[in-house]
Amino acid sequence: MTSNWFERKAEDWYGTPEKKMRLLQWLVYITNLYIIFGIFVLIWILYGKYIMHAYNNLMS
Repeated sequence: MTSNWFERKAEDWYGTPEKKMRLLQWLVYITNLYIIFGIFVLIWILYGKYIMHAYNNLMS
């Protein structure tokens, strides 16, 4: 009973399977952007001091 209700609601909200796949693609795309951003932040937290030191050496 409830699974049919959820399926009907999903059909109302997201429509056709193509729309569902497009939504999933966007969710994967946004998730990948957050993961890449997180990797850059982690690199900066771990190695930011060395990156700034190397940059200052290159520019001087």
